[in-house]
Amino acid sequence: MARRFAIIGLGHFGSSLAAALSSRDAEVLAIDNSIERLDDVKDHVAHTIRLDATEERALRGLGLQEMDGVVVAIGDDFEATLLTVSQLQKLGIHRIIVRATTPVHERILDHLGITEIILPSVETAERLSNSLMMEGVVNSLALGSDYTIMEVNAPEWMLGISLQELRIREKFEVSLVTIKRDETRRGPLGFGRRTARTVIGVPLPTTVVERGDTLVLFGTEKQIQKMLNG
Repeated sequence: MARRFAIIGLGHFGSSLAAALSSRDAEVLAIDNSIERLDDVKDHVAHTIRLDATEERALRGLGLQEMDGVVVAIGDDFEATLLTVSQLQKLGIHRIIVRATTPVHERILDHLGITEIILPSVETAERLSNSLMMEGVVNSLALGSDYTIMEVNAPEWMLGISLQELRIREKFEVSLVTIKRDETRRGPLGFGRRTARTVIGVPLPTTVVERGDTLVLFGTEKQIQKMLNG
């Protein structure tokens, strides 16, 4: 089944991302309040719709909850970005990716609980399309034309198995750099407990992959995709 994404805001970044995802056979719903911008992308995406995304009523009924992700790429109108994010959160959208244009905007979005924040460029649009099309990818950094460093959610088939049994490098030509894992620790002065995201360092052969782990991998996109599929 094709992966499905909605892109709200069809400026330079949004339209570049829409084209990149569509070229990878994703089903893209392009949303903007400008008919001219919609006309520019209508031949490259599955669906277009003109509406004001800052209004919750306008977003209802679009089936956004069933999408693999909703990207807010409105641009310089940060107030509209915040209002749109708020409406998407009210609708219970499980994955919201938001474009930030300044570090201040990035911090505000972080305080709102947005964990996937991107900075605009055509290269970023291409890289984001790569990540979105590979299920389980959290983040990626392209290194030249072939290799990349990717953070991925540990796939189900790896859970409960040690690294020496998995033999990731031998089977898939992918190197595991480290693992990020949630650890529960005692609070200040020994009172209460809190969960913190930690890097466990260089993994040992006896390290067992646990549910919720984020694997930091080095390899080609094709090799990493093969590994995720098991």
